[in-house]
Amino acid sequence: MLHRQHNDPKLDAFRFVWPVLMVCCFAIVGALVLGLRAWRFSNFPHSIATIQEVWDQQVKVPGRGGEPLFEPHYETFTFGTILFERQQKGITHSCMQTVRLGRPKDKYMAGEKLDVVPATGTCDRVDVIGRLRER
Repeated sequence: MLHRQHNDPKLDAFRFVWPVLMVCCFAIVGALVLGLRAWRFSNFPHSIATIQEVWDQQVKVPGRGGEPLFEPHYETFTFGTILFERQQKGITHSCMQTVRLGRPKDKYMAGEKLDVVPATGTCDRVDVIGRLRER
């Protein structure tokens, strides 16, 4: 049977290296996801969406630190139905979608205009960039 001593340099190096490698892997994956999202926002066509309806809704979210593990935790978010148009191959498609807009403190109202990036080829996925400023 092979026994390692507690002061084995190979074991000490492994104990130090694997957490560093895990953190680096997570950082690389996170950077790729954020980079892809930024590329999508800068290269895909934007649309102007109009908020048709707004409501607040409590949503179950994963527990935060300090809370019991299996205790449900709810937070209130603002949802809305938005209407926008997307273009594909010269044809304009009118789309209506329900999206999470933010928190109640953001005070979204019906009739407001939003900058959105619709997915190519479908109305089912749209990313809300933010509010359009009135000039």
